[in-house]
Amino acid sequence: MNPSPFQVTSRLVKDVAVVYPQGYLNNLAGEGLVSECSRYARTGIKKVVVNFGKTDLINSIGISLLLHVMEELQAVEGTLCFTDMSKVQVDIFEMLGLSKFFLFFPDEDRALQFLNVRER
Repeated sequence: MNPSPFQVTSRLVKDVAVVYPQGYLNNLAGEGLVSECSRYARTGIKKVVVNFGKTDLINSIGISLLLHVMEELQAVEGTLCFTDMSKVQVDIFEMLGLSKFFLFFPDEDRALQFLNVRER
């Protein structure tokens, strides 16, 4: 399997940053994701949704960088939600005992509803 090159895009929905990683989430790619999330946190955005719908793989360094984002948001009493993860991705978080640290939603709309955001 040849993973796609990594890129990250994002958008702001009311007071929630929705981040879209695409490709293989490893150390170099993870730094781009951390940077994108940190950029929002520095501007006072405390709610972040990461949509993994186009993320091929997440390696152990990628997971550790996601923990870094979670810690950064916890420091400002923020919330981090993950959406659109494959069963394999969710299973890995569960096997590592990390599922208790993150909020998982089947899709972006449900995460936004949980965060009380209504797009108009």
